[in-house]
Amino acid sequence: MRADELKQKLKNGVYRSIGEAATGAGVVDGIAERSLCVLMYHKVNDTAGNTVTVPTSQFDEQMAQLRDLDYTVVSLDDVLAHYLDARPLPHRAVLITFDDGYLDNLEIAVPILQRHGYPAVLFAPIGYLDTGRPLPHDEHLASRGIVNRTLDWSQLAELEQAGVRVESHGIGHRPLADLEVDEAAREITLSKLRLEEALGRPVRAFAYVKGSEAHYRPVHLSLLRQAGYDVAFTSISGGNGSRTDPLQLSGACDLIALKDTVAGTHARRWFNAALGTSTK
Repeated sequence: MRADELKQKLKNGVYRSIGEAATGAGVVDGIAERSLCVLMYHKVNDTAGNTVTVPTSQFDEQMAQLRDLDYTVVSLDDVLAHYLDARPLPHRAVLITFDDGYLDNLEIAVPILQRHGYPAVLFAPIGYLDTGRPLPHDEHLASRGIVNRTLDWSQLAELEQAGVRVESHGIGHRPLADLEVDEAAREITLSKLRLEEALGRPVRAFAYVKGSEAHYRPVHLSLLRQAGYDVAFTSISGGNGSRTDPLQLSGACDLIALKDTVAGTHARRWFNAALGTSTK
């Protein structure tokens, strides 16, 4: 096992331990009435050494388990109706999402979703469509010859025809908190307008890049409202209730809630610095 893989496994183990302890301490959203959980994915492929990836067979198994465990997969329209019009969601509702606009979402994940009859949402950073450039957190992989292609603009319609709705993940895959306010407003607004032109319909959802409490600010909620977004998704673990702020929906559900707090993010950066690993 290479040193970087060993370090990643160590980090994952720490994150998991932190998350399980946090769950026991009640850090994960403890709302009794949980109307919605969100499953967040990135890549789905079988490329060895590829980080932030779910193997194909594992993804298929997880999709099967949703039904076995009596979850109901819902669409973004169902979620919008719930938070805007107070329409009830089915019992144990789950929204399936993908961040970053990877081509394997179309080529590998979509056939599995179709076989199970599930809709999903894909959040695309428009600055990486049609470019061939690796996303920031994939640069170290590209330097080792591991290529994770992103979608072309022309493939967005194919995704939507297959039941995967395309929404915004900004432009340059940069956390809003790292930007000046005018830059953040451009990421939020221009990505929405460009996608609406390409898709021919309103874009109503946004996913925060990285998405922890340290990666966006209250001002960004105002910018999202002004731009016309109705819902936005963090990567903070936990369920969502009917009273959850629709611009701060929890979007991971992976038992790593503590690492997604401000304190946890700073602790993770210290941990990465000690290991000499990257958090792009």
